Amino acid sequence: MYHASVNIRSLLIGTLFLGALAPSHANAMRSAEWSFAGETFESGWEVAGDPSLTSTPEGLRISTTVRSLFGRSVSTADPIDTISLDYKADDYIEAGIYWHEKGRDNDDLTKASLRLAPTNGVGSIYLDMTKYERWERRTDFIGIGLPADSELIINRLRVQGWNPVEKLLVALRSFWTFDSIRPSSINFLWGPHIAFTPIGREMMFKSTPPMEQSANRYFYIVMGIAVAWTVYGIKKYPARKKKAMSTLAGVMAALWITYDIRMGTEFLWNAKHDYDTYLSKPIGQRTFRERSFFTDFAAGAASLVQDRKEYVFLAPQRWPYLGLIRYYTYPIVPTEPEQDGTKDTWVVYKRPDVILNPKNQLESRGVVLTRPGGILHEFETGTFIFREQS
Repeated sequence: MYHASVNIRSLLIGTLFLGALAPSHANAMRSAEWSFAGETFESGWEVAGDPSLTSTPEGLRISTTVRSLFGRSVSTADPIDTISLDYKADDYIEAGIYWHEKGRDNDDLTKASLRLAPTNGVGSIYLDMTKYERWERRTDFIGIGLPADSELIINRLRVQGWNPVEKLLVALRSFWTFDSIRPSSINFLWGPHIAFTPIGREMMFKSTPPMEQSANRYFYIVMGIAVAWTVYGIKKYPARKKKAMSTLAGVMAALWITYDIRMGTEFLWNAKHDYDTYLSKPIGQRTFRERSFFTDFAAGAASLVQDRKEYVFLAPQRWPYLGLIRYYTYPIVPTEPEQDGTKDTWVVYKRPDVILNPKNQLESRGVVLTRPGGILHEFETGTFIFREQS
């Protein structure tokens, strides 16, 4: 991760007082939350870079012309472990999280890069700040930095911390948190991982590889301690060698059985999940793992394109959908919108940005894609088969 110390706090131009003051935190707390929805705004926020600020029902809109910082001083009785941000953005924003490290000047802040993805409505990003090696868990300032010529709506900002007992309980629960079966599972399984915050546990298997530590590390530590203790005991009490070896074998067997139960339970959990969401459901209601209802959608689309040589296919991303639908519709070939050819049929999967405008043309973010036509079948909003009028 990239970190940089910057002298930017000295640019802070003041404390903002907008809207009704509605404190949602005490002076000492293990969590704090600031909501900007409903055109509300609390006191205590500071800005640098002179951004344009507008309160909206969805949150605070921040528009920048130069690099800007939006932040505040915080006071916590317990360390801060996570930051969550509810926001709305139309484009990718190369933003940053800023904080103040103890022992540094007040205007000397540390930055960690943060990339905010476009959202459909209000989205969320959860940051486990303990992953940042220079994170100051008892920081007294937190800010969000935005690049020039960017626009972001902040709906809510929340910081949280957990005590050692709570973290231990989360770690135990995370050991029994299961990963879903996915295409890569045919080659390997991640196995149990250990997280120490609820957000870390929730997001544990949503990245590849998982960001949290493998439980194997702790198994190896226990095994190493057991072996070292056995060697020490045998050297000090040679007559107890048999008992020491039996104890070591018992520890190893207990670890093995625990791991075997954990992985076996994961297989059973995934089998039950597949039964509940796919095998026991009728067509139209069933979903299959990360592919949702795509197999049923592709089968339905195949029957509607059989009288064509090719069709345009749109999906959130090419893999795995392009290869799958090519299999279902063969020999009818899926193409891209910009490819040459005689194509009047559009197969659209999970693209809510593609809509039918008042002129009965397909349109995406103001760009007209087709001639007038009609929808042959709609599975859900953003998922349909469209054909142009001949």
